[in-house]
Amino acid sequence: MKNKLVPVKKSLTRFRTAVYSRHNTHRPLRTLLPLLPFRSCLHMGSQTSIQDSIQKGGRRVEINSVQGVRNSASKLLMKQCFQKAKVKTADWYLYQGGKFFQQLDTPKEVDINKLPYPIIAKSHYGSRCQGNYKLDTAAQLTSFLERHTPSNYIFERFYNYSKEYRLHITEDGCFYTCRKMLKKDTPKDKQWFKNDSNSVWILEENPQFEKPVNWQEIVDDCTKAIVAVGLDVGSVDLRCQGATDEKGNTRKSCDWCVIETNSASGMAPIVLQKYIDMIPKLATKIAQKHGLLK
Repeated sequence: MKNKLVPVKKSLTRFRTAVYSRHNTHRPLRTLLPLLPFRSCLHMGSQTSIQDSIQKGGRRVEINSVQGVRNSASKLLMKQCFQKAKVKTADWYLYQGGKFFQQLDTPKEVDINKLPYPIIAKSHYGSRCQGNYKLDTAAQLTSFLERHTPSNYIFERFYNYSKEYRLHITEDGCFYTCRKMLKKDTPKDKQWFKNDSNSVWILEENPQFEKPVNWQEIVDDCTKAIVAVGLDVGSVDLRCQGATDEKGNTRKSCDWCVIETNSASGMAPIVLQKYIDMIPKLATKIAQKHGLLK
């Protein structure tokens, strides 16, 4: 689907939202976002501090705080935010003092042989599955620990759910979503993850999207995840059971697992247009909340 993006006209009395991002697919936002009657900025992966933001007593609307971006960028901070907010995410572990501890309200020691394999080792600052390793046995995990610095990783239970979705979320819920589907020629050893290298994106109106019966419950949890890390807008990746079980019976409810949040996911033209439509509304809502607009 092609979307024709047309720049808005300039105005001397209005301001375009400043976009702080290094992602090349975000560049069009700098010229295509509508003009607003107040100054605003949008952090997408950037941690550039804004001194005159509303949150600091200034006059500029800040979408996505620096701390929110930091929380989302770090797998460790993100998981800690999820845990505090009771987001439905994968069981996760830290390796400390030669032992594994499941991260609960009170951490619980777990023997390496009793971990729920497969285990995914995730680099704190990995992106697009870079820095992630699937470990199927205690022997593989032991070898990994010998060759890497364990304190740079979290260790997460792998849920082999058949569906994976990306939802673009604000505190008001999902404004755009799609499903990641593996390409038919994807080698077996690369089927445990889904990204642009091995997947295609299925739009919500496509029958292959296969929306889970408890979709609203899933959206609510993804919204909780975005709020938990401190973002105003971002994307959420999640894995979900298929609509039918192994016997072909329709599930009454599909289990899911929030994988991660992202303040700077890549954008195809259709996603850009969704953000162009949504950002002015979000900025105005924040401005009204803080009394900048009467």
